[in-house]
Parts: sequence; structure tokens; C-alpha cells
Amino acid sequence: MAVDKPFKTIDEQINILEHRKLKFRNREHAKIVLRKYNYFDVVNGFDTLLLKKNGGASKEFENAYFEDLLDLYNFDFQLKKVTLFKIFSIESRLRTSIAYNFTESYCSTLADTLNYVEPKYYQQPNPSNKYLMDRFSTFDLFKRTEYFPNGKVKKRSFIDELKKDKDYVGEYNNPPMWVVIKSLPLGTLYLLFVFLTPDVKKKVLADFELEMKDVDAFEQVLYLLKEARNQCAHLELISRFRVKRNKAANLNYYNDVTQFAGLSKSDLNYMDVLRILNKFENIDDIKSVIKKFYFKEVIHGRKLVAEKVLAKMGRKDIKVWKKL
Repeated sequence: MAVDKPFKTIDEQINILEHRKLKFRNREHAKIVLRKYNYFDVVNGFDTLLLKKNGGASKEFENAYFEDLLDLYNFDFQLKKVTLFKIFSIESRLRTSIAYNFTESYCSTLADTLNYVEPKYYQQPNPSNKYLMDRFSTFDLFKRTEYFPNGKVKKRSFIDELKKDKDYVGEYNNPPMWVVIKSLPLGTLYLLFVFLTPDVKKKVLADFELEMKDVDAFEQVLYLLKEARNQCAHLELISRFRVKRNKAANLNYYNDVTQFAGLSKSDLNYMDVLRILNKFENIDDIKSVIKKFYFKEVIHGRKLVAEKVLAKMGRKDIKVWKKL
């Protein structure tokens, strides 16, 4: 049921938490934290892990401190950082590979420099796939300059807009693909890979030590990494990462990547992201963040809380995480 909530000052927020039996080791420091970080993220993101059993509508905490919530928030923040850097690494490799292999195939001379903005050098999606057909027809790189009847510019092309907005692109009369590709968000990069011709796709896949038989799985990998990247970049809780299979008909419900990386059979979670990253990157530093959090919670008598967090991420047993 939808609800509305009025504005609350920091003192009022703390009073509400105290009324719900949350304790504070340092009330003044808690005020500073809530001025810096969103109450919704610090408290609402994790409070269910520390509530009394059968607490009902009162949502009272059981032997819990504000600092316990802060530990959970800080863990998720650390997890976001290390996850994001792994995705950045894969993203960088993808930009380099697409730019090099496409340019080698279709833009190898100065006269051909801008061939990457021509739809004819890409593979149009199957007409039965309305989602991809719509994306192809409105793809950023294909956008041309539009003019009014009097000849004045109505709307600049994507490349001209980029030259205006990015100094490093504006240095070129005809910016090469390896320059322009730096500015493309991962969502556009994902579509760019999908639209590549088979010969270029094969070369890109080879740069990731994959073959054409892996193409569907790799497209699903890129889509899921885009979703995880967005969740990290928008400061949402990555430990609560969820992607529903039943909304992914255009991606074969993620069945190909599930087989490729050994993912969950149900809706996808953070452990699935980690299994994907493990196919392309060393994930020891991510596992270290998870293990340090778990054992810190255990030392402080919060093993049950730690297991609840890991369960929401995929599996509650720390041994499973250590074996990834």
C-alpha cells in the first residue's frame, strides 16, 4: 500500500529510531552521518536485518545499535567500489576491442574514418525483435544533422554534438572511432556490440578468449554488467542486486549466460554478478571485502546478521563465497 511521509529533521529521525529501540554509541556522530548520507540508504536498506522477531508493525530493533546499521552501509559501499572497478576493466577492454577491430575492418583509411556512423556497416537485427529494431533505428551513432526548410540546423548529428561537448573529440574534423567510443555509456556500448557484423564480433569475442558460439551469452553478460554498473553508479545497494528473468524475453531469459557462468536458476543476484566477473577478472579483492565483513560480524556476535546479508546476495554460507 502506498504511503506518504513528511519531512523530518535529523533530531526527529534519531528520536524515531530511539522510539524503535535502536541504541546509539555516539548520538552526535550519528547526526553527522545522517547529514552526510541518506537516511533511507543507511537505515531502511538494512533495518529488517536487525528487527525483533515477531515485532509486528512497530518495527522495533532488538539489541541493535545505529553503528551496526552503519557497518552494513559501509560494507555495501566498499562492495560497490570494488565491483565497479572490475566492470570498468571489462568495459575498457570492450571499448578497445570494438574500436580496433571495427576500424581495421571498415575505417582503415582517412576517407573511411566515419564509416562507423553508417548503418550499412552493421548487422540489422532480426525484424521479429521489435526491441532491437527500435534501438537500431534510433541508435546514437546513426543520428544525422536535421535541417529546417530554410536550411538552418534543426538538430546536430550525434558526432557534431559530441565535438561540441567533448574537447578531445572536437580536436578532429572527422573523429576516429577509437576517440568517440570513449564517450559512449555502457548501455550504448552493449548495443554497439549487438549490432556488429559477425566478422567483427568474432574478433571481439576472440579478444575475450571466446568463440562465436558464446555470442548470446556474452551479450547477456554485457547487459547484466550494465545493470550492475548502474546500480553501483547510482549508489543503490549492490548487496540487494536483483534482475528478474521473466522480464528478459529479448535476452532468452538469461539462459545462455546461466549455462556459460553457472548462474542461479531463479532471479539473478549479486553472487551471479560475481560469477560473471570471475570469467574475465580476478575477484580476490571482492572476496576479501566479503570475508572481512563476515568475520567482523561474527566477532561482534552478529553471525546471524552476516548470514542474512550473504543470503540476500546469493548464498548465506561463507564457504560458498570463498570457493568462487
